[in-house]
Amino acid sequence: MVKELEVVNIIPRILSIGEIAKELFKEINKISNNEIILNFKGVEYMCVSFAQEYGHQKKLSKKKITETNISKENENLLNLSKNLYIY
Repeated sequence: MVKELEVVNIIPRILSIGEIAKELFKEINKISNNEIILNFKGVEYMCVSFAQEYGHQKKLSKKKITETNISKENENLLNLSKNLYIY
């Protein structure tokens, strides 16, 4: 079963630090559904550190996560950041 979450109802509209991505995934991982749609409508800003941590947390999660209503700029940032996370 698929569960859709509105990102701005969980975390701030301005995604300015990586810790915010960790908070988002804490909430995602509490949900019993295995498929999650993250609705990014209303997100005003996303920084590189959020995008990097988001990509890392998404890789760690056992859930199938898809994004919707994400701006082209933020989508490009997420795609670019997939390979930038180094730990």
